[in-house]
Amino acid sequence: MSSQNGNERYVVRPWWRGRSLPWAALVVVSIVLTSIALERTAFFVYAPVPEFIERLRVGRLFMLAGSAASLAAAVWSQVRGNPLWVTICVAAPAALVGLATMIMTPPSLTPQIAGLFALPAALAGLIGGLLSRNQGLVPPP
Repeated sequence: MSSQNGNERYVVRPWWRGRSLPWAALVVVSIVLTSIALERTAFFVYAPVPEFIERLRVGRLFMLAGSAASLAAAVWSQVRGNPLWVTICVAAPAALVGLATMIMTPPSLTPQIAGLFALPAALAGLIGGLLSRNQGLVPPP
């Protein structure tokens, strides 16, 4: 005699589709790394002294890591089946701030201005991705 109901249906999802916490942690890491990079590359007065050059180098490395995490979270968001606006918002730090950091010269505040728009967009994408209802679930017949 079996204790299982014959009318039960099981939905097996791949491990990367149903997990919200690792994806959310990746988005948070992206936001934190981008924020640190923006703080490190913010110069109001720039002089070519070794301390400023090292601070800028470290800030750009943080921006590279933040952009990589942001792009990975955006790809993962698309694989999870999140809405397109969530994927675009999660990719905003890499697209706006990362591009502005890599293109502009050091005394420019353009990355910080782009960060004013990109970081809240990434936060909105994080919240939208966690609250999204259609994450690859199979509808009942």
